[in-house]
Amino acid sequence: MAAPRENVSLLFKLYCLAVMTLVAAAYTVALRYTRTSDKELYFSTTAVCVTEVIKLLLSVGILAKETGNLGRFKASLRENVLGSPKELMKLSVPSLVYAVQNNMAFLALSNLDAAVYQVTYQLKIPCTALCTVLMLNRTLSKLQWISVFMLCGGVILVQWKPAQATKVMFLLVLEASTLLLWSSTQTTS
Repeated sequence: MAAPRENVSLLFKLYCLAVMTLVAAAYTVALRYTRTSDKELYFSTTAVCVTEVIKLLLSVGILAKETGNLGRFKASLRENVLGSPKELMKLSVPSLVYAVQNNMAFLALSNLDAAVYQVTYQLKIPCTALCTVLMLNRTLSKLQWISVFMLCGGVILVQWKPAQATKVMFLLVLEASTLLLWSSTQTTS
């Protein structure tokens, strides 16, 4: 039996898009600033590790809230984490790749302009779309493909003439993100 679909309002989706955009932009600018300032540099591995520990604590807190009491919380941890070491190992592979990616982000922001980094980083979206189509045999709508190609075009534009393309790129990424959000609301409703 299929799970019932939850209707999420467009206003909430736009709010989430705005918050995620602000967080990503603030993260990039703050990270770039701290990696290029004249002060003593911190270890990027420590920053990544602290971030992951904070995410772990937040996840455990959310799980504790969802389970309701200590007994169900312990049972859930025992069943889903300790009870299935094979699944835990499967999850560790993307986790390690993600940790390497975060360390590479620190390295990249130490050597690249923040705008160039942020736009180039968005190449993960077309790569994910391509992997979704090739590996999972899913199809993307025409609008989703247009959005993916717009993001690719923006990356090419910024790499081609970074100083002149920043203003145009902001509008292009905003438009592509809006199109992707709109197309996802059309396919889920």
